[in-house]
Amino acid sequence: LNKRAYEIYDKFVSRLKTTESVSVEQLKETLPSFLNEFDIKDPSTRDEIIEFIIDNLKGYGPVSSIFRVSGDGLNDVIINTWQHIDIIYNGKTINTPYFFRDEKELRRAIDKMLAENNRKVDEAHPISSSKLYDGSRIEVQIPPVAAGGGSYATIRKFREMPLLIETLIDGDQMDLKMAYFLLKAIEGKLNIIVSGGTSSGKTTFLNALTRFISEDDQLLTIEDTKELKPQMPCHSVRAFEARPPNEEGKGEITLEYLLRSALRSSPRRIIVGECRGPEIVVMLNAMNTGHPGSMTTVHADDTKEAVIRVENMYLEARPSANSHFIRQQIVSAVDIIIQLVRFPDGSRKILKISELEKRMEEGGVVSLADIFEFKREAKDGDEKRIVGEHVPISVPNRCVKKMGLYGVTIDKRIFDEKFQITKEAVLEELAKYPPSRMCDWDSSFFDGIYKKDDGIIERWPNLRCLLD
Repeated sequence: LNKRAYEIYDKFVSRLKTTESVSVEQLKETLPSFLNEFDIKDPSTRDEIIEFIIDNLKGYGPVSSIFRVSGDGLNDVIINTWQHIDIIYNGKTINTPYFFRDEKELRRAIDKMLAENNRKVDEAHPISSSKLYDGSRIEVQIPPVAAGGGSYATIRKFREMPLLIETLIDGDQMDLKMAYFLLKAIEGKLNIIVSGGTSSGKTTFLNALTRFISEDDQLLTIEDTKELKPQMPCHSVRAFEARPPNEEGKGEITLEYLLRSALRSSPRRIIVGECRGPEIVVMLNAMNTGHPGSMTTVHADDTKEAVIRVENMYLEARPSANSHFIRQQIVSAVDIIIQLVRFPDGSRKILKISELEKRMEEGGVVSLADIFEFKREAKDGDEKRIVGEHVPISVPNRCVKKMGLYGVTIDKRIFDEKFQITKEAVLEELAKYPPSRMCDWDSSFFDGIYKKDDGIIERWPNLRCLLD
């Protein structure tokens, strides 16, 4: 199909005066009659060739084709030279039959994607980061730094449909007790770090937590590339995005600069999409001084490693700072760390939730107490499938005390492994935060992932508003 489609595409393009003056609607009207010149009897093949031509003329070639057929489960598109395109779909890496015809065609698609954000790449600047119109992120490397015989590109697909906490429970990423605790943690204005490795779902998870922020709390979000879509009313959210330097190395607006500006804008809560550098110093200060309930993410594979990562970022930004002082800042600012993981089978789960204790361990190391943990069970016959359960480990007394200061009470029985919380109890809490309060709410927005789902409305009656 690829070879035949390209032949038809070339013939069609040769008849056009310009590709810019033809709209997608005009192409859909013109192409069916054009295809009558060819002996294509199968309707599905005709439709696929029409989409193929549109993808190449108005989109990014095979990348647009992948976007079109993959749906909401697409995580990443990985272009390994013009000959190979892999995808990560629902956490699993899959080799695709798609490819570009040559390096020239790949570079044309790359240039088109970068141009959407006024970026470009050339031999003098062989690496570029940008984003597409839909919010997807793209990272590009071309020769000479790309030394494998062609250019590389990785696209992190923007998820239009923000996942709800109910979906995360259904997908076994957490259990009912965890969901109840996290809802109370947000209501009780705990300062939270979400930790995880690459593609562990940090941003998606952080986004789901925003649903439980009161609309009376002015939320301010700061990101390198805008990905968050807080599940809150429009009037309660202000979003800021950093700006990279231009080709002359000027005009950069860093996360740290944005965060300092944000603190002068009277926010109640602050979310930094990911802390990777000196912004961590300002973030910890904000958590410590009048912005409870703030959140961020860091790249780490364990809650203890997350603390070390934060400490190292602080030390890199302030080399003269004393390690004991930095650790005291961390303990004072951060209440809990939520560790996410993506297992080899593609499943994502909360690996553990840990509370930072006031006391230090021997040697002045920050002490962590696990609140919940995922315990893997023995293999159930499927060698690739990860099975297990989330279990409570200890009562987070520091967190419970802080929640109480903000008038939030929590049923401490959930920290007892023998106690079974009812779904009705969790539903009662979730019902206070209907998805319809989300900014730019449109029930049709949820059609693709919820109405066609196997009974999510029946399992979660509080989501009946999705049917309106």
